[in-house]
Amino acid sequence: MLRLTLPCALVALASLAWADGPGTLSGTVRTAEGAPLSHLPLRLEGSGGARLILTGPEGRYRVAGLVPGDYRLVPGTPGFTVSEPSVSVAAGETTRDLTLQPGTLREQVLVAATRSETPLSTVGVSATVLDAERIDERQASSLLTLLQDVPGVTSARTGGVGLQGSTFVRGGESRFARLLIDGVPVNQPGGSFDLGTALPFELAQVEIVRGAASSLYGSDALAGVFSIVTRRAGPGDGASLRLEGEGGSFAWQRYLGALSGRRAGLDWNLGLQRQTTDNQEPNSVFEQWSGALSAGARLNPSTNLRVLARLEDSSVGTPGTTAFGRPDLDASFERQDLTLGATLLQSRGGFAHGLSAGYARTRQLSKDPFDSGAYTPSFAGLQAPFEFFDFPNPLGFQNDTARLSLGYKAEWQAAARHLLTAGADLERETGELGSRADEQLLSPQRTNFGVYVQDRVLLGQRAFLTLGGRVERNDSYGTRAVPRAALAVRLREGEDGTTLRASAGAGIKEPSFFESFGISFYARGNPDLKPERSRTFDLGLEQRLWQGRARVAVTGFQHEYHDQIAYFVKDYSTFEGSYTNLGKTRGRGLEFELSMAPRPHVRFEAAYTLLDGEILESASAFDPVYAVGQPLLRRPRQQASFTAQAGSARGHVAATLVRVGQRADSDFAGLGLTRNEGYTRLDLRARLDVGHGLTALATAENVLDAEYMEALGYPALGRSLRVGLRYRLGR
Repeated sequence: MLRLTLPCALVALASLAWADGPGTLSGTVRTAEGAPLSHLPLRLEGSGGARLILTGPEGRYRVAGLVPGDYRLVPGTPGFTVSEPSVSVAAGETTRDLTLQPGTLREQVLVAATRSETPLSTVGVSATVLDAERIDERQASSLLTLLQDVPGVTSARTGGVGLQGSTFVRGGESRFARLLIDGVPVNQPGGSFDLGTALPFELAQVEIVRGAASSLYGSDALAGVFSIVTRRAGPGDGASLRLEGEGGSFAWQRYLGALSGRRAGLDWNLGLQRQTTDNQEPNSVFEQWSGALSAGARLNPSTNLRVLARLEDSSVGTPGTTAFGRPDLDASFERQDLTLGATLLQSRGGFAHGLSAGYARTRQLSKDPFDSGAYTPSFAGLQAPFEFFDFPNPLGFQNDTARLSLGYKAEWQAAARHLLTAGADLERETGELGSRADEQLLSPQRTNFGVYVQDRVLLGQRAFLTLGGRVERNDSYGTRAVPRAALAVRLREGEDGTTLRASAGAGIKEPSFFESFGISFYARGNPDLKPERSRTFDLGLEQRLWQGRARVAVTGFQHEYHDQIAYFVKDYSTFEGSYTNLGKTRGRGLEFELSMAPRPHVRFEAAYTLLDGEILESASAFDPVYAVGQPLLRRPRQQASFTAQAGSARGHVAATLVRVGQRADSDFAGLGLTRNEGYTRLDLRARLDVGHGLTALATAENVLDAEYMEALGYPALGRSLRVGLRYRLGR
């Protein structure tokens, strides 16, 4: 009798609960920083059993047909917690917004992988996110210093801060990655972007996606994407003032002032910075003014507007390869970068769409007013067989380019398990390039148009599949189509879960303005150039351990780069030259990442990259450095970093050890140097809260005073020490 009574009672209670009708639960899911999370699985457990929910555009979710009663909402990804997961569902509509708090090892959220905020564990691509906490803790002197801690990324700079800097992703060329600032593409036409002057100024996050992403971004994204997200006020922040001052070795001076806040649907962050240093070598003084504005406005409950303005104005001396001979004491480089952007986004229910506009302009001027005299390069007992001379250009060589971009994106949730994205991008590129002494500058124009579609789908309970493709129409190379696929599978759930990742994609890149439109007899442009292309694959495994306090990830990758553009001499009697698609290279290897937080205020980070890079088809008939079978220039076979930090809210200490292995290089001076020795650099830093809003900072870079060159001929900075104060008023 008891066996029959209990089920009958449960049925009766359920019937009473349904007497007023079923319940519906809806809301929005955001991170503690206020970012909405799309395609996030939520487990709903309670009176009506258990259900799996996927958030849609702008983090919205809605589940109907619930038995009224008590439930729990639990994130279905590691690295997030909910402080109050319980919710009572009544008949009719119940609204519950969730703010996810970071776990011991937080789940990273990025935009660059899918063009909307998404948890990293639900996309199968390889990516690293440097969040605001990590950027602030690192206290790096430049953005390139930060990127040395990222697996799969190599950097090389011709001297100190502000001098020319390049990044290489998984063996790709320095022009093979798309660079975005708050979604605005800022690469110069042809993919180049000099990161030497980039400083960690007013940054909230830096996202690095490894693998071809042209299916979303079109040209330039052959090897990956760098996405820079600027600082903005977070939820609950009131008006605040931030002041910083710093000084140290090599005449280092940095001053910053910033205002931020949030009120009545409006948020803003405004910063201004001045930085100078003499960079140790003669004629290497770097000076930069930087300004940044990020502001957002909630126009109505479903419509948001966000604007961006960023200006960097810098100058630096360029003494040349001082390791090989006398410095050039009058050569210099001036640069001004302007980035503007605006996004209007409307979201309602399971549908969101928006318009975006961006403008990126760079004005660069290289000057060498006087002839500093002849010299013969020499190094370590070697001497070049010929003298070197200056090629004075008092008026300078200018490289002014601009990119106007317009975009539309729509995102909607279909059939509960699909999140569809479709959009279109239009870009207009212009330039004024060449020697100012010439009668005519090169003034090219080019228009690119692309449409893309992407589907993110949940397969079963644990597999996330992303499929996408793009058709791009470019004035230089015509029409091309590029696909991409990525898969993330949770092999085991829970805090110590296991995730398998795999991705494959194709990339394309347009020629530079000189390669397509050049008018010089010695470097005439080729209008028939094909796009440079890539095919990329990777497979990785991530394991969380120790009740979520440790994370280990291992990824194998294979990247191939085809139809690389190379200069060639058409006629050796006249030295007439042009460009053609000749080169083919390969980068394959392994990446390793470790994050561990054994105690609340102790943390360890490690990264390691093994790269087997090789030239498969030579792009040069002259230089043996570029011969078939040779390793890739300035890309080390091995690179590693290790960071340890300990402390509390009152203060902390940290150390980072960077090891860069031997790499292929060239002196380009006839000395016969083809290898650059590896080096080890140790950086230390400390922070102390002294009270009343005042924080003391100290950073020591290259503590061991290692002597090395990131690029042959250009000595890196020796040991340096910087100390500073930060004052903050308000939240």
